[in-house]
Amino acid sequence: MEKNSFRSEYSSLGTFFVLELLALVCFGLGGVNQIFQYVGFIVALVATYFAFANYSKDDLKPVLLLGIPLVLLAIFVSFGKYFNKSSILENLGIFLAIPSFFAVGLSYRRIKNASFRNLVLCIGGGFALLTLIGMFATWVQYGFFYPLVYKATPAYYYNGTLYSIANEMNWLVGFQITEVPQNYGGLFALMCASFLPGILFIDRKKDLVLFVAFIVFGSIGILSMITIPNIPALIITIVVYFIAAYYRFLRHNKIAQQVLHYVIPVIAGGIAAFILFAILNVNVSGVHDFISKSSLLDRLFNSNRYMVEINPIIEAVFKPSNIFGIDLVNYVDGYRFDTKYITRSTGVFEADIMKEGGIIAFAILLFVIVVGYETFSRYLRTSKDKDYVKVIILSLMSGMFIYLTFFSETTLQIHSDYGYQPFTRSTAFLIMIFILGFVTLPSNKGEIEFKEIDRVKKERRVVDEDYEFNDIIEEEII
Repeated sequence: MEKNSFRSEYSSLGTFFVLELLALVCFGLGGVNQIFQYVGFIVALVATYFAFANYSKDDLKPVLLLGIPLVLLAIFVSFGKYFNKSSILENLGIFLAIPSFFAVGLSYRRIKNASFRNLVLCIGGGFALLTLIGMFATWVQYGFFYPLVYKATPAYYYNGTLYSIANEMNWLVGFQITEVPQNYGGLFALMCASFLPGILFIDRKKDLVLFVAFIVFGSIGILSMITIPNIPALIITIVVYFIAAYYRFLRHNKIAQQVLHYVIPVIAGGIAAFILFAILNVNVSGVHDFISKSSLLDRLFNSNRYMVEINPIIEAVFKPSNIFGIDLVNYVDGYRFDTKYITRSTGVFEADIMKEGGIIAFAILLFVIVVGYETFSRYLRTSKDKDYVKVIILSLMSGMFIYLTFFSETTLQIHSDYGYQPFTRSTAFLIMIFILGFVTLPSNKGEIEFKEIDRVKKERRVVDEDYEFNDIIEEEII
């Protein structure tokens, strides 16, 4: 009874710690500091404790279906050969962070006093503040539309190395403003813009603060993408808004549902076929020769910008010595493809995970994506969360997934020799893991059932000299 009473009375502590963690991670000062990874583990323990009474047997299956693969993925991307040069504390931090952020997401919605309104405000506020600082710093340093202004003279030298103005912007990294790739800042602008569809489900007369907050968050993101021109981010933002509009206006339309029912399997099948042919193209000579003879296939699998950077990764990870991640310490050059891409961002987060954790980690990632999609679909269908929460989560996840598949950036500081930031140690990855835990619902029902604590009021008569009064006390009954 005492433990349950403590959880009931102080469960707000659990929500406070979660919200503080997410706000600090989203305003990550240019990347998730190692301290946030360890703090995430502590917060996961606290949040799980306060949510423990509201876990049930129905939670077990979906949690294990995603939790076990995420733990395995954490092992590969934390202690894989790609990170031989990293310290044991740094590797241990991300190993703890991946399951911890998943556990935090799981537990937050199971804490009875958890506020979903405050959750989206903390995440959006963190992203918006960081993006706003980066945007103002870039305006001061470069001016408006500088990639177009300096198009004729796009390059400069720094310590004897040639850099392009058009590909960089200013960002808050640690406690200083420094140069980062545009694609890095563009992701945060996109995440800010993903909050704007929330106004489709809010009555400004009933919740003006939330309505204005979503407009402010979204406007900061869009303004950043326009004044620091990032066309890919703008295009993906438009796609995200179409997805949000579908959820708002067509999710109950039978024709639209039937079209979506056929379109998604076709897209998934096409992606699976592409991955298979990409692997065979690199590792099977006969398939490679066949593809090379076709101008269209050769352009698709060998010559385009994305595959030029991915093919060396695919070739390397199938070598026995690199099955647990590419071994940079003992890496031997001389492969068929140019290996200069091994040590830098490929622009595709799936390929980066393959490089960092090996082919097994990549297979686990694909499994997590498939199961995560089904989990997310069930959440949208059955959860009792308010629609503005659902559409923001839908916009964030779809926007991040599309953007990171084509424009992922793991170079944090352009002018630093230590600027490479593994994707699995980034803000976006940990927020995606948190959301994945948040949308994981019990298998046999659409929402969490809270264990109520009934309060029975008893009246006790107290007599003190000539005065008497009624003293109300509370007794908790489970």
